[in-house]
Amino acid sequence: MPEEKLLENPFAIIADEDAAAGYRALGFKVYALKDESGLKSILEEVRRSGAAVCLVQDDIYESQKKEIDSYRNMPLPVFMPLAAKDSGKDLFKDIVRDIRIKATGAL
Repeated sequence: MPEEKLLENPFAIIADEDAAAGYRALGFKVYALKDESGLKSILEEVRRSGAAVCLVQDDIYESQKKEIDSYRNMPLPVFMPLAAKDSGKDLFKDIVRDIRIKATGAL
């Protein structure tokens, strides 16, 4: 993958319509998810965009984890949950724990 493309679009965000406008205003490449049936095409578009990291709104991440995990064996992009609100969920912490176990075999 060309380095210039990675530097051009290092981050992407997948969020619902309400949250998308705020992230766009901050200058991020945002993919607004109208309904969860469109997630597969958005994930492919993010992959083709050259993004290194894609933050996915936590409720979308949790409900579509199986679809998102299908990209786990690819080096990029890395899909991570993004807390849209203080939901009390520890999705990010759980992912980091899983990565640590895979890398070292222990916590």
